[in-house]
Amino acid sequence: MGAYWDSLDEIKNELKTASQSLFPVEKFKGVMFAPDKYMRTDGLPVDKTITDLEDVISKQTDPKEKKNLDALLQRIESVSDLTENLYARFNQNPNTFSNWFPQLAKAQKLAEQNGNTFFKIPETKCFTLPMELSQFMRIEYQDTNDVSRNAFNKILLKNLDLNKDKHYFLKTGEFSSKFEFKNCHLIPSEQGQIGEYFQVINNHAMFVGAGRNNDIVVREYIDDPENRPTIYDGMPLRTEFRCFIDCDTKDLIQTVPYWNPLVMKNVLQSQGLVDDRIYEWYQTYKKFEVVLNQDFNNNVGRINSNIQSIIDELSLKGRWSLDVMKSGNDFYLIDMAGMNSSALTELINPKKLEKLNIKVV
Repeated sequence: MGAYWDSLDEIKNELKTASQSLFPVEKFKGVMFAPDKYMRTDGLPVDKTITDLEDVISKQTDPKEKKNLDALLQRIESVSDLTENLYARFNQNPNTFSNWFPQLAKAQKLAEQNGNTFFKIPETKCFTLPMELSQFMRIEYQDTNDVSRNAFNKILLKNLDLNKDKHYFLKTGEFSSKFEFKNCHLIPSEQGQIGEYFQVINNHAMFVGAGRNNDIVVREYIDDPENRPTIYDGMPLRTEFRCFIDCDTKDLIQTVPYWNPLVMKNVLQSQGLVDDRIYEWYQTYKKFEVVLNQDFNNNVGRINSNIQSIIDELSLKGRWSLDVMKSGNDFYLIDMAGMNSSALTELINPKKLEKLNIKVV
């Protein structure tokens, strides 16, 4: 569906009635954003839908059904046009980058001051978009026009002040799109299209239920000194560690391999049956599986002994996943998410969960 204008006053009224003036415009020729002006793609009462669903969730007593309803709520939020309420809600999302990254960066700096220099963090810039631009980035790329894309590109370039000679890694507040790696690796010659990169990444994020944020993130691109094979259109198969941590008790729950062999082979092999490109990735992963496993086993002890210095200084609350990427001899803290919304919890030793009195639904 195409996009159309919606004013701030109409958002406040939550689109209680459909207005003929809100019908999609076949081809809008001007810039699709302006102060207090928002291009929208539907006229749905999203605030009421969210409130009603939250009421249903609050009354649900079955844990699994409650989890399913929570997932439905996240999916609805991810694909909906913004309202003032939804915009504010996204800014409070614990998983969005601007909420957890400052705490992680502070913890890493304190750990260094205390003498532990094991972990690094890539140079990072995070920009929380105003509502006008965040809503524009939610519109499907093919439904936006060149004049709007060019304006968005220029605004981001001005605010992010990139080095014209450097490569960068792009992600939104919740999603990196590394499974389509060519979309998150920004090369110097394409910096002028940075807004379009973010549009494509965010469109993908919304599709998979990870569109609940207003952040854009530009990070130092870490070169691969080991020249490892690649999958996902250019992503080096670097060893990664997912640490499940409890910030309340200051416990490391367990560290598991991010590229878990059972998960990776199952997913790539099944998808490779209908996609030759994915089958090639499956073959690449299989050939490199032993190296990844050995690298994980050789270094997980070092990760576990050093990650405690980060956990001790983290001022976050609750349980989280904290991802570490190995690049040559360096170890980078790269990502976090609430444990209840993180993959790979099934790899945690059940006895460890029982000992810590943790229930994973």
